[in-house]
Amino acid sequence: MTHLNPAPRPPMRLMQILLSQAEAGAETYFEKVAAAFARQPGIEQQLVIEALPAREARLTAAGVDYRSLPMGLLSRPLFYDLRLKQAVRDFRPDLIVTWVNRASRKCPRTDAVVVGRLGGYYDINNYRKCDHLIVNTPDLVRHVTEHGWEPERVSMISNFGELPDTLQTPQPLPEIPPTHKVLLALGRLHPKKAHDTLIKAMPEIPNATLLIAGNGSLQSKLQQLAQDLGVADRVQLLGLRKDVFNLFQRADICVFPSRFEPLGNVVLEAWATATPIVAAASQGPSWLITDEEDGLLFPVDDVAACARQVNRLIQEPALGQTLAEHGQRRFQREFSMEVIIGQYRQLFSTLVEQHRSDSPCA
Repeated sequence: MTHLNPAPRPPMRLMQILLSQAEAGAETYFEKVAAAFARQPGIEQQLVIEALPAREARLTAAGVDYRSLPMGLLSRPLFYDLRLKQAVRDFRPDLIVTWVNRASRKCPRTDAVVVGRLGGYYDINNYRKCDHLIVNTPDLVRHVTEHGWEPERVSMISNFGELPDTLQTPQPLPEIPPTHKVLLALGRLHPKKAHDTLIKAMPEIPNATLLIAGNGSLQSKLQQLAQDLGVADRVQLLGLRKDVFNLFQRADICVFPSRFEPLGNVVLEAWATATPIVAAASQGPSWLITDEEDGLLFPVDDVAACARQVNRLIQEPALGQTLAEHGQRRFQREFSMEVIIGQYRQLFSTLVEQHRSDSPCA
């Protein structure tokens, strides 16, 4: 009797769509997830993105397959939607992940499972085309279900903290006095990120240089604030950086003063790089960080408390080392790339199998 081996299972065809020109946290994390899936066995992935040379260069360096949509004055109105539909039709995905509102609204009609990924408190009406949602904090589960999304159609999968080498674009680091401690803050220059709180704390944090990586509309105001406080020589506004790993390697302490933060990738990146972190107790950081265990928290907008917590780590290096070690263990246990991508893969397989079994021609 001849025994036939079962046919090998075909790879899952995964499409991820991001329709954004921004270079903020969600877009950066999209690139990290795409780079991670490009190395996953049993996954055939294609991205659809808006044409953006810097993003395309990073994805190419990371070995990620993508198609870009035209953004020219004439080509965008003429061909943008058509190219999006063609990309979905040609790739024939089993599952599509739509990132941020625009991609979820504009996702073409498809037989694939459509999963919307939310990293913030967005209007749930943008996700009507989605079969399932992924959110990254328990409070976002509350948000989407309180706005009418069925609990069985939402999954919580947090973010991972690794900083892949393939997405790093080396840039020069500023010169810093050898006796100074280096404080690192990351995030766009926006009122929500509260870089002003940290700059206001700098007069009370002597012998330290602050590096702020991010761009935005507040640059001139923050520069003027540092000048007015007499700390302009110790506050370096670096602009947009895509060499975050290098910055963490240079930093002694990461400071994350955000007024509003659903999760806080910066916390995870600090843990991943074993960098002690001080953060404002906004929604995400206060969920992630156990105060005095794997980081230090201070009340939102409390300049004196911010300075006090940073000075504690400067004056007590053993405390900083302990916090960093505990944070790194927590990261490895709960927020590593291996753990998080494994959760994504399990969910995607379950959703695709359910979809196939529910299909009339299954």
